[in-house]
Amino acid sequence: MNELLIIIQSLPEAFKTGFIYSIMVMGVYITYKILDFPDMSVDATFPLGGFIFAAFALSKNGFFGITSPIMGLILVVIGGMMAGYITGALHVYLKIDGLLSGILVMTGLYSVNSRIIGVPNAFIPPERSIYEIVSYEKNFIPFSVTFIILLILKGFYDYKIKENRFVIKSMIFYTAAVFIIIGYTAYTKDIKLMLTILIVFIIKMIIDYILTSKFGFALRALGNNEKLVISLGVNEKRLKIFGLMLANGLVALSGALFAQTLKVADLQSGVGTIVIGLAAIILGLGILKKSQLINEISIVTIGALLYYTIINIALTSNNWTKSLYRSLNFSDELIKTLEVRPTDVKIITAIILTAILWNELSKKIKKGKRTARILQRGEENR
Repeated sequence: MNELLIIIQSLPEAFKTGFIYSIMVMGVYITYKILDFPDMSVDATFPLGGFIFAAFALSKNGFFGITSPIMGLILVVIGGMMAGYITGALHVYLKIDGLLSGILVMTGLYSVNSRIIGVPNAFIPPERSIYEIVSYEKNFIPFSVTFIILLILKGFYDYKIKENRFVIKSMIFYTAAVFIIIGYTAYTKDIKLMLTILIVFIIKMIIDYILTSKFGFALRALGNNEKLVISLGVNEKRLKIFGLMLANGLVALSGALFAQTLKVADLQSGVGTIVIGLAAIILGLGILKKSQLINEISIVTIGALLYYTIINIALTSNNWTKSLYRSLNFSDELIKTLEVRPTDVKIITAIILTAILWNELSKKIKKGKRTARILQRGEENR
């Protein structure tokens, strides 16, 4: 019972991390699923966001006298977009393979990140962190009003792109989610989680709008059929670079928010970022399906939350797993070997990915066999 209570108590922090990483996942989704571009540079763009924000936070005058953390986040997005531009330029202008372009930028940014402040990790002053300057008493009502305004804007947006019955269902779903968030915050006074969800909601709406605009449709077409886009007279080089800039801007923003939750920018924080992004995308799309009610941006966001919930449960499971091992008469040495450690996150991720990919492959094989049987019966009937 105590173990279950510990897991439940740790869920809000896991959700906050999951929401922060969901911004990075949106960026990886743009490159991986929309552009069909294996952008490895995100492993370095993620810590780049943390170091740019740390440099801003450690500067006495901020940026030309502006010390608001919002300005720091704007600079972070610009820095991430510049990294995305370099990756795209290497690929489209120098004709370097997409995978190699990302690896080159990732390698180069490792040195750049270490030089931004001059140390491999840097403390972020609380007074410059967006999470430390907010409080329940000051910000709960403004944040709640902002949520409701965004909900109304989403209603108008959905009305333009969805059938009426799906607009109603979608609005019921998002309205319930918003009031659960407001109610939870009113009960726990956890304004940091509310702020994180608000940022994610704003970014999700911006990305939704971009992907349903002419630019977004051209971006999707570029990933599906580049030759078709070229034949339509669209500048595919510029389009691909814009897509990479948008994706890396999101990844850097996620890295900056993550650094603020830890209160430190760390050079190693980006290791495995691409794997986490892919894991969240595959997990989300493997469990949920795109529909008129929920689009793929929402699905990959949920995927990030599911991923970190699973990781959180695994990392807090030591007490009850030890009890289980003892009941099975395992030796102390074996129990110590089998216990879950923080360094096991990578192997847990690998296992999750393997299970989902195997499940997807099994579904495709079964679907192929079913189709073959139907075709065979059709030929026999002839």
